[in-house]
Amino acid sequence: MAMTEPVDGIPFWTERMYRPGGGQDHLGLGSVVTDRILPRLSPGINVLTVRPRYWSFYSFVLSEFWSRDLPRTRGALHEWYRSMEAIYSVACTLCEDEEHRGQPVGTRRIASLVAMQPDSFDPGFHYMDSPMGGYGLYYGTVMQSIGLVALADRWLGLPVDTVTPDGQLIADAFRSVIANTAYYRGGWIGRADEPVPVDVVREYAEVACLCRLRDPSALDRPLLVDAFLHHGGDVDSAARRDTLRMFCELAAQTDPWPIQPGDFRRLIYFRSNYGDEESEGPTFDPGEPLLSTALRWRLYQAREYYNAAINEMWRRLTCWGLEHEGDLYPIPMKDVLNALDVDFDALASALEVDLPASGLGLGSPFADLLAWLSSSAQVTGDLDGPWDLAASITEDLLVDYLDYGRLDVNETGADRLAAAIALLTLVAARLWRPELGLEAPADWFPVVEGQQERLGMQRFLKALRGRVADGQTIGQVVTWLHLEYVIEQHERVANAKLRTTGDTYRFRREAGRLRFFSKETRVGMNDSRFNANATVIYELGLAGYLYDEGHPLSEEGEALRADGDLPTTGVFGSKADPR
Repeated sequence: MAMTEPVDGIPFWTERMYRPGGGQDHLGLGSVVTDRILPRLSPGINVLTVRPRYWSFYSFVLSEFWSRDLPRTRGALHEWYRSMEAIYSVACTLCEDEEHRGQPVGTRRIASLVAMQPDSFDPGFHYMDSPMGGYGLYYGTVMQSIGLVALADRWLGLPVDTVTPDGQLIADAFRSVIANTAYYRGGWIGRADEPVPVDVVREYAEVACLCRLRDPSALDRPLLVDAFLHHGGDVDSAARRDTLRMFCELAAQTDPWPIQPGDFRRLIYFRSNYGDEESEGPTFDPGEPLLSTALRWRLYQAREYYNAAINEMWRRLTCWGLEHEGDLYPIPMKDVLNALDVDFDALASALEVDLPASGLGLGSPFADLLAWLSSSAQVTGDLDGPWDLAASITEDLLVDYLDYGRLDVNETGADRLAAAIALLTLVAARLWRPELGLEAPADWFPVVEGQQERLGMQRFLKALRGRVADGQTIGQVVTWLHLEYVIEQHERVANAKLRTTGDTYRFRREAGRLRFFSKETRVGMNDSRFNANATVIYELGLAGYLYDEGHPLSEEGEALRADGDLPTTGVFGSKADPR
């Protein structure tokens, strides 16, 4: 038998106390964006509540339920609701309007059913697992915050969800839209055990589909516009108005170009986008009325780049540990830290930019890296003006270099660590002056959010300024970041998830060593809510579809862009905020 050198190992329990869990957001960075920052930028409009007409449809469903002599139980509401949403999803899937965009809830199963081209559709079809469908999963809590529904509350004597008076007005408008359809007149509503003929469903789609909200005959559209702009409390409604106004401004300034989520990120961060060989790309000038809103969105994107840099360090460390069999034998911490290396030569060569004459390595002062990036990116320190997208180094180029968000990335080269550190440092360079937060205190929350437990940017900037002032090297900063921002933070977050998500550790310290676990290392940016806001302004009839080359504003869109608001309909109660 071949002789092998024995390897020291540390025993550990093979029977786990907690079930293995895949988990996401392993450093707790994404939750800061999704739970704290984006809800303040576009309250009520998120990645899961994209289609405005669902507010009308769900109000109508609850209104119809309460107008009938039915048991006020969850079971009865569930049975009533499921049949109506199943047919509505079929109708929206059957819609053939040329301006139809997006898909209804339950699309995967509904599309397979529709593809079979049956003569009728079973209202009891199991289109999705959630008992209360899209309403229960996505829209219910948002509609409550807007003041259109009241969720069940036994302490208030409300056994099941119901519409508020404002929600009833929107339900009535939707009912008027479908009043002449065979589906409504023929009493198909409530007949959950009888198939609905395909012709009946198609006719229903012609007026009720999500996309038909743009039609002049959509009586619920003015009410929804009013609700989006004015409901849900003064702070939230003002933030929603400002964001929708910004999207209208963006639509007006980019009309000749189709806009994708990546384009949107560049336009709000750099205030410009790439062009082609024949012409320069679009630019975005928010103008004085939107400076505050645009700054908040810019700082949000800065947070995304900051998160991307730290997540990449986490991903790289995890993959490195598995490459070195850290899942079999825990690796001494001194070996883990000694293996941290940066290759700025390879990074600079790939980006075709010159390094400082003295070079950059682990022993270089971190101040040299900060100065090099500030010069290469032409950092101005101005929060409101354009930032140079054509500079030799930008956050966008670094994210592209890292292939950030690609699922099959498992490289651990020193050039990747250099790119992650450069990305983090460049974001810091943009926000380096301590007084910036005092110049725009109301807009600074994307930098502050997270605090200690979620690695807030404000905390990071303060600590990094101190280390630069102390003359620390790149190597010292890299070690600090891995110990506190990657290893310690991952353990903190994974430990907090044990009772809910299960064991999501990718590595864990054990007696001065680091043990790794072979699991998925997916990372990526959060959804910027571009699609949600672009769909809202499109389906509310304020602008064309931003994804299309031409997306001009309507008269209402122009008025919102110019004035920042539209007149109310005057039909809702004087107090739109249910709180």
